Amino acid sequence: MRMTSDAPSAEIDPRSILTSFWPNDGAALGLSEALNKAGQHSLKEEISATLRSLRTAEKLSQHPILAVTGQLNSGKSSVVASFLSEAGRARVPRGSSSSTGTHRFVYWVPQSWLDDASYKSLLLELISTAHPHGVEFLDSSPEIAAEQYRSGRDHLETLSIPLIAGDPQLDSLGAGLLDCPDIQTHDETSDFEDAPSEAENPRLDFLAAAARVCSAFLVVWNRSAIRDRLIAILLRSLRQRMASAPLYLLINMIRPEEGQPQQTLDDSDVTRLLEQFSIHTDHVYGAFDFAIEGRDSKPGWRHYTPARLVEKFDQKEAPQFYPLEEGTDSQSDLLTLSNSLDTAEIQQRKVQDHRRELEQLQNSAHSFISTWVAESEAEISQIHQGLLNTCHNMMMDETTGEPLQIMSPEFADALHESLVRTAPFALRLPLKLAKPFEKALVKSKKIITSLNLKNFSKQKIEDLEEKLKKNLRLGSLNLASSESIARRMHSQRWCPPTLSTEEIEQGWDAAFQRFQQHPIEEFDSEQLDDSSKEYWDGFNLMQKFTIGGKALLGTLGGLAAVAGIGTLAVDGGATLFAATSVSHAISSGIALSVTAGGTAVAALGFQDSLLKDNTLPYLSRLFSIACDIFHIPRQLRDQPITVNYKNSNGSKTSHKLSPSPELPSFPAVTPLTQNHLWNFTDSDAILTERSD
Repeated sequence: MRMTSDAPSAEIDPRSILTSFWPNDGAALGLSEALNKAGQHSLKEEISATLRSLRTAEKLSQHPILAVTGQLNSGKSSVVASFLSEAGRARVPRGSSSSTGTHRFVYWVPQSWLDDASYKSLLLELISTAHPHGVEFLDSSPEIAAEQYRSGRDHLETLSIPLIAGDPQLDSLGAGLLDCPDIQTHDETSDFEDAPSEAENPRLDFLAAAARVCSAFLVVWNRSAIRDRLIAILLRSLRQRMASAPLYLLINMIRPEEGQPQQTLDDSDVTRLLEQFSIHTDHVYGAFDFAIEGRDSKPGWRHYTPARLVEKFDQKEAPQFYPLEEGTDSQSDLLTLSNSLDTAEIQQRKVQDHRRELEQLQNSAHSFISTWVAESEAEISQIHQGLLNTCHNMMMDETTGEPLQIMSPEFADALHESLVRTAPFALRLPLKLAKPFEKALVKSKKIITSLNLKNFSKQKIEDLEEKLKKNLRLGSLNLASSESIARRMHSQRWCPPTLSTEEIEQGWDAAFQRFQQHPIEEFDSEQLDDSSKEYWDGFNLMQKFTIGGKALLGTLGGLAAVAGIGTLAVDGGATLFAATSVSHAISSGIALSVTAGGTAVAALGFQDSLLKDNTLPYLSRLFSIACDIFHIPRQLRDQPITVNYKNSNGSKTSHKLSPSPELPSFPAVTPLTQNHLWNFTDSDAILTERSD
């Protein structure tokens, strides 16, 4: 009969260990969710199982289970049978053939545990932590029991489901016994794809999981194979689960020779195992090879085995183990193990081991989650920098590295008014009435709307740039469509390859539209006036009237054309972005006027003020909008955002870019990541008992 236990009464603390720093959407993750996000589902299950084991072990403080494990054909089942009643021993198949081997995990427990409903429930709860697929009960018929014992051979799915049997004789031991299958047998599965590789050992994995249930371990191994690497692997696996649980080493098939059994106890291979895995010498038991009888004056196994064990010798129930350490009570043997078992102490050790294991697992969980959080932040940071570089390049002369400006109607008006305010008094009225910007803007819009710029190729965009720079007499112009920027961005490593160029283009369409809909409306008039005054101070009195006014009107007309191009919706779908160097345009206008007038060239120091009052604020606005559209934080925590430009002297300068707090948040159009920036909570309590 197969059955499953009720749900355990303990679980991983559901309280949040991570809260979302960005986006500020209230997202939070508990340990289970965080481990799943970090790809550590198996670690989450291991923590849950260990926690359940701890809680159940605390409740079963007087009911330990001793695991009997070890080498193939080393006498494991005979050891188990020696503690059972006659009826129980009949249900344990013993022998060296596969038909009599143990190929299932069999929990033999005091019958009183199964007769008490509460203890039985706790027992099933405990076993479920190691064997989540349910349990079966061992049949009372020896023939059927033998069939159940060997049914796991070549059937790993059956091997993982343990058998449970009760025996009244175990009440005197005060503990249960786990009869374990060997870890050497290689199981052939019916499904080739599910077959374990040579490097895998499902039996050892099952044993490691079952070790969580047990409070002490009896490891049975043949003397001739004590140097095998496999015993060290087995002991290490047990110690990883239960660091301080008592280990008993049962060495079988010792050859009866002079100096035994001390010779075995002093053997370097044995002492190495005792030291490496913290096994006390009084926990080393031995049994001689009873097939070696004395002959030709050479003593056999009977000579070295305590007389009382020789008298009770039954070949069917062999081997007979007894402590090998000198000075041990001569009446002590494996069957009197209960006399030295302090059930409360070994259960307390088990609880401590579980707590220690939980602490180690918690540290591992924190490490894996921290790595995942850091990797998520690194990806966001990489995309953030890539998006910043894209926006920065749109407002920089790629040849000189100098800053470009957005010639919006709002900035053009502010610049025009500043130049009028700082002009000679006699020029102020005619310059104000001329309104060169308004007239040129109307004319440029007509030109732009007459062109079919939708889906312009990169080459056509570059051709248009050259044509506009020549016709408008602009020194520098950066013209781009959302399609051309999308193609360039799609080729960058930081851009997720899962996104198509069309999806990225949709994002930039939305970004340019928001950029146009939210212009900067206020500028620093004092800073503009200082720059404008430099413009006029570059001329003598005569040049201000003959050259300065003419240059100003021509320059503003050309810049107005750029304003007509920039972020203008064309044919109901295409968007264009345009930036130019205002200082270059004004310098070019002055140079042409001076040439026509035949006088000296005026000097301007316009670039730095334009960088502060136009380039950086507009770049900040463009980048903030792009971050929202592409679902990236405008700023990474408190990390400063900096960009580099070259000044008129050719030297590189670094400038801090501040986000635009006055801008509203815009909904994402083309998310570049689904990751979050996470903060760990202050709570250190990750694991706790569930409140029912």
